[in-house]
Amino acid sequence: MMKFFKLADICWEGLTLQHVSRNEIVFPYLLFILMTLLFELFLVVLLVVTSVLIYIYDYPFNTDFFICAGILILMSFLSIAIFLTLVRRKRVAEKSEYLSF
Repeated sequence: MMKFFKLADICWEGLTLQHVSRNEIVFPYLLFILMTLLFELFLVVLLVVTSVLIYIYDYPFNTDFFICAGILILMSFLSIAIFLTLVRRKRVAEKSEYLSF
């Protein structure tokens, strides 16, 4: 079981670029995550509109719809967590640069 925890920690370190501090790498990755969040926001809006239309026209919900909604919500939480971690790390790095001068 500890191997899975270690694997999860390594994956999280890779997703949040914990060992990378160069702005040439961090800034494009931050923009990529931001674009991912915008696309996921579009998909969430599309999911809500689809849910409303399905409810209005009394069409039965499909199991695939619920599975896709769950996956979308989990991916959104993961993207938000990655984005917040990167922004916090970038702020801490900027503060430490100002303190070093």
